[in-house]
Amino acid sequence: MGIAVIHGSSRKSGNTDQLARLLVEGFESDHIYLADYRIEPIVDYRHSEKRPYPDDDYRTVLERVLAQDVLVFTSPIYWYGPSGLMKTFIDRWSQSLRENKEPFLAALAAKSAWVLAVGDDEPHLKGIPLIQQFQYIFEYTGTAYAGYIIGKGNKPGDILQDTVALAAVEAVRQQWRS
Repeated sequence: MGIAVIHGSSRKSGNTDQLARLLVEGFESDHIYLADYRIEPIVDYRHSEKRPYPDDDYRTVLERVLAQDVLVFTSPIYWYGPSGLMKTFIDRWSQSLRENKEPFLAALAAKSAWVLAVGDDEPHLKGIPLIQQFQYIFEYTGTAYAGYIIGKGNKPGDILQDTVALAAVEAVRQQWRS
Protein backbone atom coordinates (compact mmCIF):
# COMPACT_ATOMS: atom_id res chain seq x y z
CA MET A 1 0.00 0.00 0.00
CA GLY A 2 1.49 3.32 -1.07
CA ILE A 3 0.24 6.53 0.50
CA ALA A 4 0.32 10.01 -1.04
CA VAL A 5 0.23 12.67 1.66
CA ILE A 6 -0.84 15.89 -0.01
CA HIS A 7 0.16 18.72 2.32
CA GLY A 8 -1.86 21.90 1.92
CA SER A 9 -0.07 23.92 4.58
CA SER A 10 2.31 26.71 3.67
CA ARG A 11 4.38 25.79 6.72
CA LYS A 12 6.35 22.58 7.14
CA SER A 13 6.61 21.03 10.60
CA GLY A 14 3.38 22.69 11.73
CA ASN A 15 0.59 20.84 13.51
CA THR A 16 -0.98 19.43 10.35
CA ASP A 17 2.39 18.17 9.11
CA GLN A 18 3.20 16.64 12.50
CA LEU A 19 -0.12 14.80 12.68
CA ALA A 20 0.24 13.53 9.11
CA ARG A 21 3.74 12.24 9.80
CA LEU A 22 2.50 10.36 12.85
CA LEU A 23 -0.27 8.85 10.72
CA VAL A 24 2.00 7.42 8.03
CA GLU A 25 5.13 6.66 10.08
CA GLY A 26 6.42 3.24 9.05
CA PHE A 27 4.26 3.05 5.93
CA GLU A 28 5.42 3.64 2.36
CA SER A 29 4.49 7.26 1.78
CA ASP A 30 5.19 10.11 -0.60
CA HIS A 31 4.94 13.51 1.10
CA ILE A 32 3.87 16.11 -1.45
CA TYR A 33 4.14 19.66 -0.13
CA LEU A 34 2.01 21.80 -2.43
CA ALA A 35 3.91 24.90 -1.25
CA ASP A 36 7.03 23.49 -2.94
CA TYR A 37 5.37 23.61 -6.37
CA ARG A 38 4.08 26.28 -8.69
CA ILE A 39 0.45 25.44 -9.38
CA GLU A 40 -1.43 28.23 -11.09
CA PRO A 41 -5.17 28.82 -10.64
CA ILE A 42 -7.49 27.04 -13.05
CA VAL A 43 -8.35 28.80 -16.29
CA ASP A 44 -12.00 28.03 -16.98
CA TYR A 45 -12.55 27.15 -20.64
CA ARG A 46 -15.99 25.60 -20.24
CA HIS A 47 -17.75 28.40 -22.10
CA SER A 48 -15.01 29.78 -24.31
CA GLU A 49 -12.48 28.72 -26.87
CA LYS A 50 -9.93 26.41 -25.30
CA ARG A 51 -6.41 27.75 -24.98
CA PRO A 52 -3.37 26.15 -23.35
CA TYR A 53 -3.55 25.47 -19.64
CA PRO A 54 -0.84 26.95 -17.42
CA ASP A 55 2.64 25.52 -17.86
CA ASP A 56 3.41 24.77 -14.22
CA ASP A 57 3.95 21.84 -11.84
CA TYR A 58 0.35 20.61 -11.71
CA ARG A 59 0.86 17.52 -13.86
CA THR A 60 4.00 16.50 -11.96
CA VAL A 61 2.15 16.70 -8.65
CA LEU A 62 -0.89 14.89 -10.03
CA GLU A 63 1.27 12.03 -11.34
CA ARG A 64 2.77 11.56 -7.88
CA VAL A 65 -0.68 11.58 -6.29
CA LEU A 66 -2.16 9.08 -8.74
CA ALA A 67 0.82 6.73 -8.36
CA GLN A 68 -0.29 5.81 -4.82
CA ASP A 69 -3.14 3.67 -3.49
CA VAL A 70 -4.24 5.79 -0.53
CA LEU A 71 -4.56 9.57 -0.56
CA VAL A 72 -4.29 11.67 2.59
CA PHE A 73 -5.30 15.29 2.06
CA THR A 74 -3.96 17.46 4.87
CA SER A 75 -4.77 21.10 5.49
CA PRO A 76 -4.97 23.57 8.29
CA ILE A 77 -8.51 24.83 8.67
CA TYR A 78 -8.41 28.30 7.11
CA TRP A 79 -11.63 30.28 7.28
CA TYR A 80 -13.64 27.05 7.67
CA GLY A 81 -12.19 25.42 4.59
CA PRO A 82 -8.96 24.04 3.17
CA SER A 83 -5.93 26.18 2.49
CA GLY A 84 -5.67 28.10 -0.76
CA LEU A 85 -2.86 25.79 -1.86
CA MET A 86 -5.10 22.75 -1.48
CA LYS A 87 -8.09 24.43 -3.08
CA THR A 88 -6.04 25.53 -6.09
CA PHE A 89 -4.74 21.99 -6.58
CA ILE A 90 -8.25 20.52 -6.41
CA ASP A 91 -9.62 23.26 -8.68
CA ARG A 92 -7.12 22.20 -11.32
CA TRP A 93 -8.80 18.80 -11.42
CA SER A 94 -11.27 20.59 -13.71
CA GLN A 95 -8.42 20.73 -16.23
CA SER A 96 -7.88 16.98 -15.96
CA LEU A 97 -11.60 16.39 -16.35
CA ARG A 98 -11.62 18.46 -19.54
CA GLU A 99 -8.46 16.91 -20.96
CA ASN A 100 -8.94 13.26 -20.08
CA LYS A 101 -12.12 12.77 -18.04
CA GLU A 102 -12.67 9.01 -18.12
CA PRO A 103 -9.07 7.91 -17.36
CA PHE A 104 -8.74 10.62 -14.69
CA LEU A 105 -11.94 9.54 -12.92
CA ALA A 106 -11.00 5.87 -13.25
CA ALA A 107 -7.65 6.56 -11.60
CA LEU A 108 -9.29 8.41 -8.71
CA ALA A 109 -11.97 5.73 -8.35
CA ALA A 110 -9.22 3.20 -7.67
CA LYS A 111 -8.09 5.18 -4.59
CA SER A 112 -9.26 5.53 -1.04
CA ALA A 113 -8.91 8.91 0.64
CA TRP A 114 -8.58 10.40 4.09
CA VAL A 115 -8.79 14.02 5.18
CA LEU A 116 -6.68 15.35 8.01
CA ALA A 117 -7.29 18.91 9.25
CA VAL A 118 -6.10 20.93 12.21
CA GLY A 119 -7.54 24.17 13.55
CA ASP A 120 -7.83 26.14 16.75
CA ASP A 121 -11.30 27.71 16.88
CA GLU A 122 -13.65 24.82 17.69
CA PRO A 123 -12.21 22.68 14.88
CA HIS A 124 -14.49 19.69 15.49
CA LEU A 125 -17.45 21.91 14.71
CA LYS A 126 -16.07 24.58 12.40
CA GLY A 127 -13.92 22.11 10.43
CA ILE A 128 -16.97 20.13 9.27
CA PRO A 129 -17.51 22.28 6.13
CA LEU A 130 -13.95 21.37 5.04
CA ILE A 131 -14.71 17.69 5.58
CA GLN A 132 -18.01 17.95 3.72
CA GLN A 133 -16.32 19.65 0.78
CA PHE A 134 -13.93 16.72 0.45
CA GLN A 135 -16.79 14.23 0.81
CA TYR A 136 -18.52 15.84 -2.17
CA ILE A 137 -15.28 15.86 -4.15
CA PHE A 138 -14.74 12.16 -3.47
CA GLU A 139 -18.36 11.37 -4.31
CA TYR A 140 -18.05 13.15 -7.66
CA THR A 141 -14.74 11.45 -8.54
CA GLY A 142 -15.75 8.00 -7.27
CA THR A 143 -12.91 7.99 -4.76
CA ALA A 144 -13.60 5.79 -1.74
CA TYR A 145 -13.96 8.11 1.24
CA ALA A 146 -12.24 6.38 4.16
CA GLY A 147 -12.71 9.02 6.86
CA TYR A 148 -11.21 12.05 8.52
CA ILE A 149 -9.28 13.21 11.54
CA ILE A 150 -9.68 16.69 12.94
CA GLY A 151 -7.12 17.95 15.43
CA LYS A 152 -6.92 21.00 17.65
CA GLY A 153 -3.81 23.14 17.63
CA ASN A 154 -2.47 26.59 17.01
CA LYS A 155 1.21 26.96 17.91
CA PRO A 156 3.59 24.34 16.49
CA GLY A 157 3.52 21.26 18.69
CA ASP A 158 0.04 21.88 20.13
CA ILE A 159 -1.30 18.88 18.20
CA LEU A 160 0.84 16.55 20.30
CA GLN A 161 -1.40 17.45 23.26
CA ASP A 162 -4.61 16.50 21.43
CA THR A 163 -5.17 13.00 22.80
CA VAL A 164 -8.36 12.52 20.76
CA ALA A 165 -6.59 13.21 17.44
CA LEU A 166 -3.62 11.06 18.46
CA ALA A 167 -5.97 8.17 19.31
CA ALA A 168 -7.72 8.60 15.94
CA VAL A 169 -4.35 8.43 14.20
CA GLU A 170 -3.50 5.22 16.02
CA ALA A 171 -6.88 3.70 15.11
CA VAL A 172 -6.28 4.40 11.40
CA ARG A 173 -2.76 2.98 11.66
CA GLN A 174 -4.20 -0.22 13.19
CA GLN A 175 -6.74 -0.43 10.39
CA TRP A 176 -3.96 -0.09 7.77
CA ARG A 177 -1.91 -2.83 9.46
CA SER A 178 -4.74 -5.34 9.26
